[in-house]
Amino acid sequence: MHGELVQTTTSDSVRLHGMLLGNPRESSAWILVHGVNSNFYSSSLLQTIASFLLERGHCVLMINTRGHDIASFNTGPVPRRLGSQFELVSSCEHDLNAWHALLIERGAQLVSVLGHSLGAIKSVYWAARTTLPLENIIAVSPPRLNTEHLLLDPAKGEQFQKHLGEAREWCDAGKPEHVMKVRFPLPMWICAATYLDKYGSRDKYDYLTFLNAIRSPTLWTFGQLEMELGTSNFKDAAKNLTSAIASQGSNLDVPHAVSTIPHADHSYNDVRGLLMESISQWLEQP
Repeated sequence: MHGELVQTTTSDSVRLHGMLLGNPRESSAWILVHGVNSNFYSSSLLQTIASFLLERGHCVLMINTRGHDIASFNTGPVPRRLGSQFELVSSCEHDLNAWHALLIERGAQLVSVLGHSLGAIKSVYWAARTTLPLENIIAVSPPRLNTEHLLLDPAKGEQFQKHLGEAREWCDAGKPEHVMKVRFPLPMWICAATYLDKYGSRDKYDYLTFLNAIRSPTLWTFGQLEMELGTSNFKDAAKNLTSAIASQGSNLDVPHAVSTIPHADHSYNDVRGLLMESISQWLEQP
């Protein structure tokens, strides 16, 4: 794919980069949001989705959020540590507001957002809080970030509780950026404040709690294998989300659709055609 390297600076002075594919003046535009430890150019899944959207006449903006890569450093006017080790999920509002503004400045009339994994959480969290107009939202395999839910994990719940305790001790000691080695819900190195933000914020980022605040039609997709074999934040995700949508009923101002992709893992390896088919069918609905 060939595009234009673009950059933006957020309202809190973080400089971010991305790739603009197509002309936003000539078609509807999509913002594609990467997952944890990733960036706008390394996700083969998002590259596949970008090609799919381009072939159907859409403009695509593949972006970095401040959580790009494992660790990075802000090149903007305010020095700070960035990357997945140090980000706060709620900061995605600054990032996505800035990228939305860039598309509007370039002439976009209609803007949609698609995110994968943690990028899906950022997409729906932002969508639930922003007043900016969004045409469509697609959340591809968002993990359920709910502290109590994760503590109930039969295999790793006790270990998770120990990780939370260690993170709180570092924060209470005035060292929120101390980097910890954790094993749940993913094996990774992460600073104490970020661990508490992502996994210890109770239901702040639990998409089941803010469905009725999303004001744009939304497609949620999950892989069959990730729900059957993955960690507890994916177990029965499609079933639980479908039940939540049904129970909220008239409280939801926009339609929500849930799609399970057969034989799909978290990265949709070997079945990406089925994911594209599901997205295509949803987009073509009147």
